[in-house]
Amino acid sequence: MSATRQRKPTRTRLQKRSRQNANPTKDGTKKLGTFGGVFAPSLLTILGLVLFLRLGFVTGNVGLVKMLAIVALSTAVSLVTTISLAAIATNLKVGGGGVYFLISRTLGPAFGGAIGIVLYVAMSLSIAFYAIGLGEALSSVLGTTQASMPRIIAAITVVGLLALAWLGADIATRLQYVVMACLVVAIAAYFLGVADHLRVGNLSESLWTPTGGGSFWVSFAIFFPAITGFTQGVAMSGDLRTPSRSISIGTFAAIGVSTVVYLLVIFTFALAVSLEDLREDTAIMRRLSLAPWFIDVGVIAATLSSAIASMMGAPRTLQRLAADRLVKPFEPFAEGAGPDNNPRRGSLLSGAIALAAIALGDLDLVAPIISMFFLASYGMINFATYSEARAASTSFRPRFKLFDWRLSLLGTAGCLGVILAIDPVSGAVAGAAVFGLYRYLQRSVQQVRWADSTRGFHTSQVRTHLRLMGPQTESGRDWRPFTVAFAPRDPERRRRLSEVAHWIEGGAGFSTLVRIVPGSGAMNRKRAARIELELQRELAESGDKLYGRVIAADTIAAGVGTVLQSHGVGALRPNLALYSADELDVATDEQTADFATILQTAARHDCHVAVAHCPDHGWERLAASPKQQSEIVVWWQDNTSGKLLTLLAWMCTRSTGWNNASITVWIVAESDAANEVHAVNELLDTARITAHVAGVAPASDFAVTVRDADLVFAPMRIRQNGVFGPGGETLGAICRDLPLAVFATAAVPVELDVQPDDSTSAALAAARDRSDELLTRANELSENAGTLIVTAEMLRMTAGDDPALVAHADEAAALATKAQRKYLDARTRADKAVKLVESIDPSLASGAIDEDHWLSD
Repeated sequence: MSATRQRKPTRTRLQKRSRQNANPTKDGTKKLGTFGGVFAPSLLTILGLVLFLRLGFVTGNVGLVKMLAIVALSTAVSLVTTISLAAIATNLKVGGGGVYFLISRTLGPAFGGAIGIVLYVAMSLSIAFYAIGLGEALSSVLGTTQASMPRIIAAITVVGLLALAWLGADIATRLQYVVMACLVVAIAAYFLGVADHLRVGNLSESLWTPTGGGSFWVSFAIFFPAITGFTQGVAMSGDLRTPSRSISIGTFAAIGVSTVVYLLVIFTFALAVSLEDLREDTAIMRRLSLAPWFIDVGVIAATLSSAIASMMGAPRTLQRLAADRLVKPFEPFAEGAGPDNNPRRGSLLSGAIALAAIALGDLDLVAPIISMFFLASYGMINFATYSEARAASTSFRPRFKLFDWRLSLLGTAGCLGVILAIDPVSGAVAGAAVFGLYRYLQRSVQQVRWADSTRGFHTSQVRTHLRLMGPQTESGRDWRPFTVAFAPRDPERRRRLSEVAHWIEGGAGFSTLVRIVPGSGAMNRKRAARIELELQRELAESGDKLYGRVIAADTIAAGVGTVLQSHGVGALRPNLALYSADELDVATDEQTADFATILQTAARHDCHVAVAHCPDHGWERLAASPKQQSEIVVWWQDNTSGKLLTLLAWMCTRSTGWNNASITVWIVAESDAANEVHAVNELLDTARITAHVAGVAPASDFAVTVRDADLVFAPMRIRQNGVFGPGGETLGAICRDLPLAVFATAAVPVELDVQPDDSTSAALAAARDRSDELLTRANELSENAGTLIVTAEMLRMTAGDDPALVAHADEAAALATKAQRKYLDARTRADKAVKLVESIDPSLASGAIDEDHWLSD
């Protein structure tokens, strides 16, 4: 075996391959803008065959009023779904894969993978449908009666589209402009021609369903596929310069323009032609057009544009799904070609599926199921957005402000209703397919990539969800405060500290009010149990959504360490320790030093540390001030503390009473203040946190600058002899003149904008696969070497002086030695692969446990 063939992928090569697969282009550039990348493919797919060949028939079946209701209902589904789509798209950096990417990054790989697979199959089969539609249109224009001609033309069309896709998205986008021009000419020719036939008197006869007209829902089912193309532009997300902006603007624009066109055509039908003629003549637009052959061109352009959009979108969905390594047979399709990472392998597979569908012939059997797949994907977009919003995720900060979770829930129900109205049987088949794929992926996908009867139900759910959270460390993307607030003895101060903890929780985390009872012995433990009952009663009466704990410990400091190490369950562990500062202004030096020691104990356990100052005057002013005019001030001294303070301030704005509060940021004056202001503004904008950077101020002016605020967040530093705030003053001295304030220090780095897409996930999956393969090979070689060694020893023992047996024993010993060397070589390579896995994800590191650690002294 050559050295080249023996070389194994290094970490660098694996990570490089992962980055290339995860990014839509190898050089990091994205070429398409809003018009060519989203608006054009979406609009061209919506303005398809239904417009030219079915719109008149549907209008003639139900009349103008019901036709307008059908358009309104269809457009409502698309608009609500687009709103959900815009919310997700403006909340994260959109990669390639379109709808699959958005759903998988919101609902997880199992849901996303299931939708991604069925959506890819549906888009690939749609190529065949559109190609056959083109074949039938051309056959009609050519006047041929040969039965096989439409399918021959369809097959030629698919081959041509495959060649187009092979060249890349840029060529297809240019062709789209030609197709769009043809559509514009065809539609303009119709309006110019129908103008001479408009009669206002016809309108009254066209309002209601005629005698012998069709069912509303049957007509709805015929029309609805016209608007299912509004997500075609989303499929090109990996080729867009600014996906979040282009997807929102381009999709809304395409829906708006297409809706106007449909409404104008419907009204001209009602004014120009009787409902009976509309029902009987499916080519009514051709008869009314200024130049009938322009409509033929429009029909051909409409089918061709839809086929192009599907041929460009389907391979990109497959490529992203393959890059995420969710389904092993799809992994080869992650490779792209050229600087644009063109998914040529996916294009070949899509072309093959389309050609097979054309050859099989009876596409009408699967046509309803394909429509259900598209509807299921739209429903999942709405459900994904609803789920993200209702989960109160701290990372859900979409720039699209028209979003409302109720609309997304309505969109989910709307899509389900449309499925049931169009074809319940096909909907059930599609639902079963999605559910089966979901269950398969739920069990096979490694999730590390990216709790009367009612009480029992909730307990079971908590248990399930805690297990699903897993033991892995918390990601910065969805940091939530799991606060331990150490309660003071005074009931009023305890209540205020609980209130602050509740504000910081922001409706997303958990807060526990802990009281430490110093002392030892059984009597002290009983005392602690009585105090805990009183604390629980106090929390229940106050209505605070905090949990209560009381523990007995030898000292306060020991109790703090015990709580921070043992509190929580599963992945829910304390990450923020909150204390009261209301007695610091009268504390002795010894008491101040003891307080600093307690804070240091929390920081050493990797907990963020916060101290709340809740004076009487600050509390009274807060109660008296209008809630809509509340101001929260953040004192930004450095990036580490600034990010934590800003995040805590933003969490407060999610709490009742602070919803309309404004956040003002003051930056401590440095030598390069202008650049610091720019950097903080840019950081806040990237994190999608609305805050006003007021300017810079010297550290000595802290108290004067923030005295008019309703709530202040400022950094602090913990030393052995005390706790110090801005300007180096002790916290006790600073607090005398301050309003409500929270001082905090970050124990670990804080990030405000962590994206869900981890570029190392594919590299990790590949490394783990390689590690498992090498370990299996090493074990096989170990067994083989062991067998040969035993065989050689037995031959040597029975050989005696027989030269032939001695030679046979020597040959067996040589084979055993060679097999052992192969095993050692394989074991070395396997160990390297294991170390590579551990270097990519240290949480997967394994090793023997030192049993001495479990022995007591």
